[in-house]
Amino acid sequence: MKELRCILFKDREVLSAVLDRKRRLKEELPAGQITGLHLTSDDESVSCTIVYDNGQTLLTVPETELQAALLSHCMSRKVPLPVDAEKNVHLINGRATLMITMNFNRAARLVHVAAAEKRALHA
Repeated sequence: MKELRCILFKDREVLSAVLDRKRRLKEELPAGQITGLHLTSDDESVSCTIVYDNGQTLLTVPETELQAALLSHCMSRKVPLPVDAEKNVHLINGRATLMITMNFNRAARLVHVAAAEKRALHA
């Protein structure tokens, strides 16, 4: 038996998640003001494109980075996520959706961010 859990994100949350991840990784961001966000889906893949005020500067984020940014966003907001679950990003009704599939043949392990940080400090 499996359980499917979906977390839908507003465009503002997607933008915040992507920019926070880029800053944490110390990746350089284009200069200018952000004027748009476009989510596109093709052949099982979702990508995010951020448009800047000059209209020509684009920052395209592939699905793997988008997924990592959304997972990090959830963890920073203390949303419990199962460790042993399949996680994918899909575009549903124009919104980025993190789909988490849990397999009940195995015991679920939920890791709370504070508990994980505490374990890391003692390691």
